[in-house]
Formats: sequence, structure tokens, C-alpha cells
Amino acid sequence: ASAGRGSSDKQTAYGIKKLRELILELAVRGKLVPQDPNDEPASVLLEKIDKEKHNLLESGEIKKQVPSTEIEDSEVPFFLPKGWEWSRIGNIGRDWGQKTPISDFTYIDVSSINNILGLITNPEIISASNAPSRARKIVKIGTVIYSTVRPYLKNICVIENEYLPEPIASTAFAILHPLQNMPGRFFAMYFRSPTFVAYVESVQNGIAYPAINDKQFFNGLVPVPPLNEQHRIV
Repeated sequence: ASAGRGSSDKQTAYGIKKLRELILELAVRGKLVPQDPNDEPASVLLEKIDKEKHNLLESGEIKKQVPSTEIEDSEVPFFLPKGWEWSRIGNIGRDWGQKTPISDFTYIDVSSINNILGLITNPEIISASNAPSRARKIVKIGTVIYSTVRPYLKNICVIENEYLPEPIASTAFAILHPLQNMPGRFFAMYFRSPTFVAYVESVQNGIAYPAINDKQFFNGLVPVPPLNEQHRIV
């Protein structure tokens, strides 16, 4: 209602912003493109993810996680199309652990992100001797990084390029690498949606400098469409 005041340029910019939010919300709810009944349902995809995570655990590539709680009906923000499933964010992917840099590395900090485009535009090459204490998290191509510090700024993106020397991200990011070749861009888009923003606002702490922790992030819900549908939405 307050958008009625001011110049027509401001009203147009506001309208475009709301239209983009609407399109994004429709996309992650499965209402933007037609559903294909021949798609393998997400329930099968989640079973494959569980099996892959079990194999990674057995091989020592990931650490054992605390079992996530069952999803209650009261938590579900909207109904999903047939073939989709809700999941905890922590159940759909993995991280790559942490390391202390011992040589030159490409540092991806919150300031490296263009939060309008959702791209890394300003990574910095730093020597190990000058490494900030926050430079710890390992990332790879396909990894989604989500800034848990001042999340309203939406410093969210997918690692889509190869960086030399190796990239290391700040501990200000929650790291999610989707399994079963799911496109990171789908989940990065969902994390920008009004639905996920509302969840973050409900659990974040602090007023002047709000933040959420990794546990709160990974405990959040995410809609999982069939794999082919994820690619169509992207």
C-alpha cells in the first residue's frame, strides 16, 4: 500500500521487484511450468540420496549426522504437486569439510558475492600467511553457499566456475552440495524465495546484526521436485 507514493519510476521498480518474487514463488511451488507425470517421483530421488549418503559415510568421506526430526504438518508452508516431497535441507546434500590454508587460495567472502545477480564477482587470492580466521570452508563446482550473517541481504550463489588456486569460503556461509546431480541453482533460487525468507526471519537472532546458525539453516524445509522438473524450473 505504501508503494503508491513517490515517483512513477519508484512504483515501476517496486512492481518489477514484486513480479520477480511472484514468479520465483510460483516456480518453487511447481506452478510455473507444466508437470510431467512420466517423471521419476522425488520419493525415489530421496531414496537414492539416502543410499549415496550411506555410502559416503561408510567410506569416511562425510561424518555421521544427528538424525533429523520428522517433518510435522504444521511446518509445511504449502502443498506440493504430485511427485514432489518435502525434505530437511541437511538431508539432500553434503558439505566438503574445513581446512586451514597452507598455500595461496581463492578466498570467497560475503563481500565476494553480487547479491543482485547471485554470482561471485570479487574473489580474492590470499596467501596462507594472510588468511583470515574465517577462511576455512571447502567448496567445489556445484556447491551452494548461503550467508548466514545478515541473511536479508541474500548473499547466496552457486560455485559455477573453477578457481585457481583452490577456493575456500568463509565460515559465514552454510555449505550445501546437492547430491544425485541435483542442480544447485534450483536450491539457490528457493533460498531467495519469500517462503524461505519468512522461515529465516522466524528463527534468526539479533536485530542490528541478525544471523542464523548452520543448524537452523539445515533444519529448514525445502521442496524437492523430480530431478527433471528441477532442471525445467532452472
